[in-house]
Amino acid sequence: MLWETLKQTQTALLSLFILTLGSGLLMTLLPLRLHAAHASVMVIGANTAAYYAGLVIGSFRIERFIQRVGHIRAFSAFASAFAVICLLQGLWPNPWFWVATRLVGGFCTAALFIVIESWLLAVSTIKTRGQILAFYMIALYGAQAFGQLLLTASPLKSLIPFILVSMLASLAVIPLAMTKAVTPECQAPSTLTIKKLYRLSASGLLGSFSSGLLLSVVYGLLPLFFAQLHLSVHKIALLMFAVVFGGMCLQYPIGRLSDEFDRRIMLIIMSLLTATTSLLLLLFVRDTHWAISLALSFLLGGTAFTLYPLSISLASDNVNPNDIVAATQSLLLIYSIGATIGPLIATVFMHTILYGYGLLTYLLIVPLLLAAFLLWRKSTRPVLPDEYPQAFVSVPQTTPISA
Repeated sequence: MLWETLKQTQTALLSLFILTLGSGLLMTLLPLRLHAAHASVMVIGANTAAYYAGLVIGSFRIERFIQRVGHIRAFSAFASAFAVICLLQGLWPNPWFWVATRLVGGFCTAALFIVIESWLLAVSTIKTRGQILAFYMIALYGAQAFGQLLLTASPLKSLIPFILVSMLASLAVIPLAMTKAVTPECQAPSTLTIKKLYRLSASGLLGSFSSGLLLSVVYGLLPLFFAQLHLSVHKIALLMFAVVFGGMCLQYPIGRLSDEFDRRIMLIIMSLLTATTSLLLLLFVRDTHWAISLALSFLLGGTAFTLYPLSISLASDNVNPNDIVAATQSLLLIYSIGATIGPLIATVFMHTILYGYGLLTYLLIVPLLLAAFLLWRKSTRPVLPDEYPQAFVSVPQTTPISA
C-alpha cells in the first residue's frame, strides 16, 4: 500500500525537491548579498520578515484561485511568477525592492507548497499518511540542505545564482505537469478557534509560535551571522547545509521517542538542547574551531527543527480527532506569525548585544523561555492518560487549502 501511494506521489515529491533546491539557495543567498552590499541588519531582517508575511497572506488568499484553475495550473502559474521574481531581484539589487519582491515571493511559495501538500494528503490514507509526510519532510529538508551547496557554484555577487534559482523553479513545473494523477478535491473540516485551542493546549500553541520565532531567524539571519565572522562563502554553505541536514536526520528518532514518552517532557528537553547548542556555538563558532562549529550547527538544526512537529503532536493529543484538521491550520498560522516577527526582534539583539553575537543570544533566550513556560504548564496541568496521545507527525496533517 505504501509503495503504491509513493508511485502516486513521486511526481509531486520530485517537483517539491527541485523547487526547494532553488528556494533554499535563495533563502541564504539574499542575506549574504545584502551583507556584501553593506545593508543594515534591520533591512536584512525586514527582507526575511516580508517573506514570511507573504506566506501568511498566501496561506489564506490562494484557496479560490486553486479551486478555480486546478492544482497543476496553479502550480505552473505561481512557479513561473516565482521564477520571474528571482530574475528581477538579480537584475535590480535594491534592498527595499527586495522587501517588496520577497513579500510577493512568499505569497507564491505558499501557493506552491499548498498545492504539493494537499496533493500528498489527498492520495494518502490514515495508515500511510505519517510515512508519506515523512518522505515529504525528507524531500523538503534534503533539498534545502543541498541547495546551500549551490552557493559555491558561482560568484556570490553575480546574476548567475538568481538565474539558477529561476531555472529550478521553472524545471519544477515539468514533473507535476506531466503526471496522470487525478487532481485532489477539497474537504471541509470541523472548526476550532485559536482561543479554544489555547485552552486545550497552550503548550502546543506557544511551542508552534516559538518555533516560528526560531526557524525564520535560522533560515534568514544565521547566514548573515556567519558572514559577520568573515567566513568564506564555501564554509557558510557547509554550515547551513549542516543545520538543515541535522533537522532532517533527527525528525524521525525524536518523533519515535515522543510516541514513547510524555511529549511535554520531550518538548522541554529539545528546547533546552536548542538553548544549550546556541550557547556552545556562541563560545566555539570560530574559524579555528571549524569541526566543532560544523557539529554544533548540525545539532542546532536537529534540535530546533523538531520543536514544531513536537508542538503539533502535543496539541493533537489534547483535541478531539474531528478537530485535528482545524487545530493544525491554527498552529500553522501561529507559526507563520512567529516567523514574521522573529527576524525583526532578532535584528534588535544583533544591534545591541554581545558585540555581534546577539543572534545566538536570541536563539538561546527563546527556547529557554519556552522551556520555562512548559515546566510551569506541566506543574499546573496533569499528564494525559496513555490512551489519549495521537501518533507523532513530522508536519501538519493539513494545509490551509485542504481546510
